[in-house]
Amino acid sequence: MPEAATIRRAGAPDLPTLLPLLRAYWEYDGIEYREAEVHRGLAELCAHPELGGAYLIERSAEAVGYFIFTWGFDLEFGGRHGWLTDLYLLPSERGQGRGRQVFAFIDELLREAGASCVELVVERDNAEAQAFYRRLGFVAADRVPLARRLPSANELG
Repeated sequence: MPEAATIRRAGAPDLPTLLPLLRAYWEYDGIEYREAEVHRGLAELCAHPELGGAYLIERSAEAVGYFIFTWGFDLEFGGRHGWLTDLYLLPSERGQGRGRQVFAFIDELLREAGASCVELVVERDNAEAQAFYRRLGFVAADRVPLARRLPSANELG
């Protein structure tokens, strides 16, 4: 059994450690990485725990991954639920039970905060991640997530 990871809430001093991990994950998934927006949002999340949290996954005092969740509210789930926006482990850390350890932590964290559900999205072509999440009991909702960026005040006129 590999050495267990430690998981801790990240704060503003951890941004230099978190940002390269975010970039690696987003590049892996083909998500456009807008550094100024990511930095601003991550700084806000770290400063306001009521929004959710950014967490570092560490082994031997080295960052080997991270996850980010935000709070949602949906009557379908009885109110408050966690929205897992990011979960990334370095490739060398995968397939060793680390993801299951992280989800045990996430489940307890959300349960203690009164949430009854965790939601996430996964890229359509990431079959490995989808299989992992299904093994953990996640099921695909028969919905199509849609999103759009809000126009800035400058764009409105």
